[in-house]
Amino acid sequence: MRAVLMMLLLVFSVVYSYEDFVQYEKGYYYVVINRGSFENVNSKLIEEITLHGWDVIHTINVDKTTGIKTPYKTHLLCKSKYLKKGLEKFKSIGVIIPCKMAIFVEGNTIKIMVEDVTEYAKIYRPEDKEFYRFLSKVKDEMIDILNKTAGRFMKSRYTPYE
Repeated sequence: MRAVLMMLLLVFSVVYSYEDFVQYEKGYYYVVINRGSFENVNSKLIEEITLHGWDVIHTINVDKTTGIKTPYKTHLLCKSKYLKKGLEKFKSIGVIIPCKMAIFVEGNTIKIMVEDVTEYAKIYRPEDKEFYRFLSKVKDEMIDILNKTAGRFMKSRYTPYE
């Protein structure tokens, strides 16, 4: 019985390990930040990306390109270690890189979004569980970037049991 409870606790902690700030909608994960300027949040986001060993290889200034009046950027990300491993698993990985992270102003908040890269495994290699696990690791790391960026601006809602 104790083993079953420990297993359930482990599963529960893995499933909800990034529930603190991160929310999910079909196809993407996001955080909504209520404090801080766009420039400051974007700067901290880029810091977190770098701290996680990722490179911002290009930034699309969506606001400038489209002429919208509120800030909106899409950062194209790559992590060479993951790219090398990804090439071993899926030679055509070039169709799904780079990973994308968008940051924009929505009303009085700043929203940061990242795509759910595991969806690519379902599209390109639905039978390949190893490829799915690989993309899950990439997804989890990008979710951690979202959560840690949000944590710089908001107080955690998570209160662990003792």
